[in-house]
Amino acid sequence: MTTPSPKSEAPATPEAVFARLLQGLREAGRAPAGAPATPKTPEALAAALFDVAGSTGAAMFSVWAADDTDSAEDGDGEGGDVGAGERIINAGISLFFIAKDPSGTVGLLGAERIPVRQPMAYELYRPLGNALTAYAKRGADPVMPDRGSVAFPAGAADPDVEFRVSFREDALGTWTTALARDRETRKAYPSIASLPLSAEAARFLKGLFNRLDKSLFNGQVVLLTGASSTGRSTTLRAVMDALPDNVHALAAVEDPKGGPGGAIGVVKVGGELPLTQALRSFLRQDPDLVFADEVRTLEDMQMLCNAAFTGHAAVSVLEAKTPEEGYAWLTEAMPGLPVSAFIVHHTRDAAGTLAMTLHETKSTEDGNTLRLVPWTPGS
Repeated sequence: MTTPSPKSEAPATPEAVFARLLQGLREAGRAPAGAPATPKTPEALAAALFDVAGSTGAAMFSVWAADDTDSAEDGDGEGGDVGAGERIINAGISLFFIAKDPSGTVGLLGAERIPVRQPMAYELYRPLGNALTAYAKRGADPVMPDRGSVAFPAGAADPDVEFRVSFREDALGTWTTALARDRETRKAYPSIASLPLSAEAARFLKGLFNRLDKSLFNGQVVLLTGASSTGRSTTLRAVMDALPDNVHALAAVEDPKGGPGGAIGVVKVGGELPLTQALRSFLRQDPDLVFADEVRTLEDMQMLCNAAFTGHAAVSVLEAKTPEEGYAWLTEAMPGLPVSAFIVHHTRDAAGTLAMTLHETKSTEDGNTLRLVPWTPGS
């Protein structure tokens, strides 16, 4: 038998769920401006959730369900008077607001998330998931079939907020997560397709990070090289933006700009938090990927290489006039060790035009050393 938790007394209709959600937002001091229309159907509730999240400044929201039968049967007192053999599935909507960081914050920025949660009956979870799937146009980008997007206000060409919507299927239905990206964030974290790369190179670079290519986790260091003001930091944020959902990524940057929708933990380095200390702390948290903007010393580079050698994808900005100069940093930092590298080199000509080229390491004929060569499609 499947029942909602008797403790939650969760509402079962779109109207009741939405009314209770608005009440919770008012109590949290997050009431939306105006009087939102009352949704009568799951489809109307799906649209209303994006309107409320956009108008209240929520950083993200999720529509979720969890099987809590085991915890109730463990005798922890949360099961109330649920009978033996009954299955308890809780479901709900959670909105998250980012607390403003105090000046001089050291550590993860935007780390304090203030939730507003509204339970709902599980019987509404599946139809609402289907409605969200249709409303966000899931799979419109064939490269990312589990993603969709929604503009706020709806239909705006340059919306105040663009929601990146992710879907995850499990036995209970469709778990939906929507990350809010305002204009500042979208400008700071552009798409790889907007970078000065050939179409083939852009597709390759996007795929490398979107599919989390195994080469990233086999000791390869990714360096974004070039002189100052050639777009290296922009590329760093673009590859962050290309990551798939549900990865654990941490970034150490000198000049944080916006944030990639709350998906990546960002710390500001410099002063009392040097890069090596930040990277060392990152590795204790075992992230999938680490980003650094930028490596300035051999000690920084050694720490980045250690991250790559221990199975973490490692990406960094490095000032170097040529790709070969960038690779020389690796060989000097780790003498005697063959360090695999993928280098994205940035240049600016006399007219100010930016350009980017890709380079990779290949084994020499004897197989004993690595050499840097231009990347070619299909290589």
